Amino acid sequence: MSKPPSSNEYGSYYGGYYYGEGYSGYSENAVGTPSRGIKDYLIMLRERIWWLVVTVFVVFLGVALYTFNAPEQYMAGARLELLREKDRTVQFEDVVNQRILNAEDFNTQIQVMESVNIVTQVRQRLQGSELRRFMAPFEEGLDVSLRGQLSPEQILLRNRRIAPQRMSLMVNVLFSHPDPEVAAIVANYFAEAFIDYTRFEQIEGSRRAVEQLRQQADQELIKIKEMQARLADFKDRYSTTSFDENRDILSQQLIALNVRLEEDKRVYDTMRTRWEQLQRNQERGDPLWELGFIASMPQIPDLLTRLGNIKLEVSSLSKKFRHRHPRMISAVGVQEQIENQLNAAVNSAVASIRNEYERAQANFENSRERLAAQEQRLIEMARLRPDFDALQRDLAISMTLYDHYYSRLQQATVKTALEGQTARIIDRAAPPARPYKPNVSMNLAIGLFGGVALGLGLVFALAILDDKIKTAFDIESTIGLPLIGIIPRISRVDTLEKARIVAEDADRHTIESFRAILSTLKLNEESRNAKVLLTTSTIPSEGKSFVSTNLGITFANHGERTIIVDGDLRMPNIGKSLNLQVEKGSLSYLEGDASLDDVIIKDYLPGLDILPTGGRSKSPTQVLSSEVFANMVHELRMRYNKVIIDSPPLAPVSDALNILPLVDGVVYVIRFNMVKRKTANLNIRRLRESNVPIFGAVLNNINSKVAGYYYAHYYDKSYSQYYFAGADGADDADRSSRKAAAPEPAGTVKS
Repeated sequence: MSKPPSSNEYGSYYGGYYYGEGYSGYSENAVGTPSRGIKDYLIMLRERIWWLVVTVFVVFLGVALYTFNAPEQYMAGARLELLREKDRTVQFEDVVNQRILNAEDFNTQIQVMESVNIVTQVRQRLQGSELRRFMAPFEEGLDVSLRGQLSPEQILLRNRRIAPQRMSLMVNVLFSHPDPEVAAIVANYFAEAFIDYTRFEQIEGSRRAVEQLRQQADQELIKIKEMQARLADFKDRYSTTSFDENRDILSQQLIALNVRLEEDKRVYDTMRTRWEQLQRNQERGDPLWELGFIASMPQIPDLLTRLGNIKLEVSSLSKKFRHRHPRMISAVGVQEQIENQLNAAVNSAVASIRNEYERAQANFENSRERLAAQEQRLIEMARLRPDFDALQRDLAISMTLYDHYYSRLQQATVKTALEGQTARIIDRAAPPARPYKPNVSMNLAIGLFGGVALGLGLVFALAILDDKIKTAFDIESTIGLPLIGIIPRISRVDTLEKARIVAEDADRHTIESFRAILSTLKLNEESRNAKVLLTTSTIPSEGKSFVSTNLGITFANHGERTIIVDGDLRMPNIGKSLNLQVEKGSLSYLEGDASLDDVIIKDYLPGLDILPTGGRSKSPTQVLSSEVFANMVHELRMRYNKVIIDSPPLAPVSDALNILPLVDGVVYVIRFNMVKRKTANLNIRRLRESNVPIFGAVLNNINSKVAGYYYAHYYDKSYSQYYFAGADGADDADRSSRKAAAPEPAGTVKS
């Protein structure tokens, strides 16, 4: 077998099947994963160009109408200089630092200018006729009807703008208004309000600082008095010369408490062990007098001896007398009395042991608590000396802080009345001579470019939401099949001519499409040697029967003995599309009513036979899964070079899946802009599960108008010289000879 050409030299391979250079527009990525290129997006744009045109027109028109109907706005501006340091009359250090040292300080002042407090102060300055003149343009109009009446504060916020000048401490305070004089007045009010506000805040800040310094000085004075009192109390409670002596006494007491704790723990452990042994005997039901410490208790040894003796006596008497004998009754009574006395003595012993256990436990806990308390005293004593030293140091620090706060308080009190300005007005605002809004050229440019951007977004959004299969990218990337052929839409052709359009020679583009499919199938060894081909589709009306008949005619025209088998037992279409009126077909053979030769329509065209169904089946799945049908396909395989089985679509029914084990490969028909990618992909997965090769997909019924930009390499006017290169007379003669060789379209053929 000759090696096929590489994709770099001639074209592209996908899934082992070559389909020509640039056939799908993805020749560079055909071996790997297909991806969209610039051409695909241009195709999306071209297909939906009117969406873009309408969107641009609507947006541009809307912006133009708004621009030419918008009221004129005048902008006036005052220029301020922010001082790096405020004016000084005395050389006292600032209590409240308001210097501009870096960009953060400068931006802070800008934020103050943009604050609501400044707007409120400007609103308070607008009174009487100025306020009426300010509000007049905003009391009527479309904006008032839509949004309602705006307050003066809202208008001030909306129309004010603070514009710092780069690389300087200059700030422009701008305000826009339909009245140029009002715009200048309000801009100056903003500048004056900022200066007054910052000065007021400086004074208030200084006053707050003075008050804070006074509070801090008072607090330090209170702390000094408290620490002096604590030192005096400390000296009263502890002698400054007895720290070591007190520590020695406490250490000796701690040793004695440790000895006492060990003794109490030993007693407690002994009593706890006895108590636990006693509880275990009680739980097991063993006699408690078996325990040594119980058996040694007063009265218990004597009672145990007497009980043993009386039990021996009762045992001896039981051998001589019955249990109702007076001596037996007397002896048993004595035994019960001794047992009761023993139980009483044991219970008393248990109570005594319990009391001793609880007393030992209490003594142990008490000793442990006393030891912990003594240890805590030692720890406290260890902390006394550092606390005393710390009190003395804190007292010295507090006195130093008090002196500092008192000195700063005196300076701040003097400086509060001498605060300077942090900004000044360089240029006051004047009424502007011409409006700054609306900017016609800018608005129209924004409308144009905004419409283009919105239109492009709408176009690509529609393209992304469009889930129909249109391009080779959809076929290759979504369902993973090679595109082996593209068949154009055929108009003004009846059903019979369409089913045998290759034989009729009615459309040269379509004929060349089927020849290209045949050539593509012969490029691969597996598809070239395949004898039984199955044609199917995703949903009905995709043109699989049309592809089956014309592909069969193409094979026959190229010297291959071919038969077209109608495998759609539910809605057979081959006989109907070829205008064959038959009484018998494959169903007659499968039911045993006729032989295979009786139901085959032989030599429908030179080298082409047809096997219609001869009716509909009530149980198509059982028929297609039967051994008789498999034998029929095997027999056809032996007789013909190519067997083309037209099967039902995959989405509605599963008949095609029953035929798959009998065929050598599948040709999948997809109608342009009809099938959803998700649906096609789901059904292709079902086909792949059978491990039968899928030779490729045929894109059917593509509009010749859109084919030019979806598949420009395939549909080009310059190709027409290859389709119609011969003289008109030669083409007509060739077409006439083909029609003469074919049977009559409307004739009746009976098996």
